[in-house]
Amino acid sequence: MRILGIETSCDETAIAIAEFPGSGSKPRIKILSNIVSSQVELHAKYGGVVPNLAKREHQRNLVPILLRALRESRIMNHESRGRIKTLNSKFLILNSILEREPELLKRFKKSVLPLKPPKIDAIAVTFGPGLAPALWVGVNFAKALAYLWGKPLIPVNHMAGHLYSALINVVTNKRPLVSCNIRKIQFPALALLVSGGHTELVIMQGHGKFKILGETLDDAAGEAFDKVARILGLGYPGGPALSALAERKLPITNEELQIRLPRPMINSKDYNFSFSGLKTAVLYLARDLGVKKTRQLRPLIAKEFQDAAVEVLVKKTLRAAKEYKVNTVLLGGGVAANRLLRKELRDAVQKELPHVACHLSFVALAGDNAIMIALAAYFSGKKKAPAEVGADANSRLGA
Repeated sequence: MRILGIETSCDETAIAIAEFPGSGSKPRIKILSNIVSSQVELHAKYGGVVPNLAKREHQRNLVPILLRALRESRIMNHESRGRIKTLNSKFLILNSILEREPELLKRFKKSVLPLKPPKIDAIAVTFGPGLAPALWVGVNFAKALAYLWGKPLIPVNHMAGHLYSALINVVTNKRPLVSCNIRKIQFPALALLVSGGHTELVIMQGHGKFKILGETLDDAAGEAFDKVARILGLGYPGGPALSALAERKLPITNEELQIRLPRPMINSKDYNFSFSGLKTAVLYLARDLGVKKTRQLRPLIAKEFQDAAVEVLVKKTLRAAKEYKVNTVLLGGGVAANRLLRKELRDAVQKELPHVACHLSFVALAGDNAIMIALAAYFSGKKKAPAEVGADANSRLGA
């Protein structure tokens, strides 16, 4: 099976083409193309993602990225189908699908209409959660392709994509990633999904059988990383910069200074999270220390913040894994690239639950990408007609 995946939930425009040649007992994924166009620099001056700017960039980027993905995967059908007449009913329907994306429609007419359908079996697209304007661009683009090429459409929840990304077993760091094994999940499985917009603990009883055990009540973990980075003057996006700063060695230790930040809800009986108070504690600490002292102690503050956030995430995940007697623990989402979180979660599972498998997303696939959407679609298999698919910015796993 060969799937074209599309991801536009936030500020990355991503298209990938994946092939699944393995059998049911030993599934594999062959990555034919995996292209991600980031808008980070565009949004950095605003200190966060601006939805309408993200929408505009998706409209500009989707067609060029699609053409590049088709070329890289060597499945483009170079025979031109010729121009479709203006009054052709198919053309009119495509116009109606993309009427709210005028720039995309213009590029679609020029570069996609002349192509014959490529050799794919289905199109997968993120339908939510995410930024509504950004999601709709990707969904409408996928609907237009599915209608034009006569292919089924598989809508994918963005968080399911992050969950399934942990199953890709990359055995080499060489680029490009070509052929990878798909790790087997022993159910029940528990997934910790941590990103800039979400922090969730999800129990999984089978493929497509999700239940959210707990989630953040305010800021997501990745969002808190970015906000604390901003407080410390590290710019946007600041998560990776904050983590790098936290690893820097200083002549003075935190034991001497006694900087101690709270671990919000670490002992609560539920599996919810809260990171807003932790972020506010850093804000108050910086205010009390003053600008000069805060700058001097930034590595220690960054380390204490990261230690606090990771401790909460790992402790709650471990407690849920024990209570629900899971056989597999998964880590996915952009924050899954954090080295401390990866180490602490893996070590904790190996020490306290040695019989439980612990699968972490490959760092290069932890952020938003379309490979994870294609993989989630492969396991979902819920094919729909284009007219049945729409965006849902507040979509939830298991709903």
